[in-house]
Amino acid sequence: MNANRLSAAAVLAVAALALTACGPDETAGAPAAAGSSAPTAASSGAAPSATAQPSATQPSAAKPSATPSSSARPTAAKPSATKPTGATPSPDCTAQAASVGQVVEATDNGYLTSVWMKAKPTKFVCGPDVPDDGYFTGYGSPAVYSFSNDVKTSLLAGVQEKSVDLDTFMKHMDTCLHSPSTVAAPYQCYGNQYVVKVSGQNVVTSISELYHP
Repeated sequence: MNANRLSAAAVLAVAALALTACGPDETAGAPAAAGSSAPTAASSGAAPSATAQPSATQPSAAKPSATPSSSARPTAAKPSATKPTGATPSPDCTAQAASVGQVVEATDNGYLTSVWMKAKPTKFVCGPDVPDDGYFTGYGSPAVYSFSNDVKTSLLAGVQEKSVDLDTFMKHMDTCLHSPSTVAAPYQCYGNQYVVKVSGQNVVTSISELYHP
């Protein structure tokens, strides 16, 4: 082998040794190739743990209560049962009753036997809460009344006072006492109350039917 070939072979040998020496160092310092352990770390972080999910038994703080407390419900004010005070009837009770006169409430009469009637005394009831400004009401035990020979009697035909004879008056009173639904027009029954004038011993000198709504 000549000298030139020896020199070339030596150069090749030295180059081969250099390449062999650098191989392991470059492999150790090179960046990790795609598909190495990096995807494994990513995949382990991407999948959420089962314990991270909210429990079905935990109540939601934002959900309103289905049944509000009774103390939170508004309470409607109830109207008071107390009647207003300080109100007085427009006309005075005493004056209004006195303007009508003596009123009795018939309970029976002697139309078929003799001319007499039984009637209770009455009192006048009025006030701010009384309908039609007041009314007469009977009380106590009835007393017997007779009629004078010249007694004046009248009935209501509608709301108009009409003079009638004693026989017609007594028959009308009897019908209103015992069968008010059969009373003949133009007369009606008004609670069997009558305005009377008497002269000693309950002798009636004047009697007229009292309107009662």
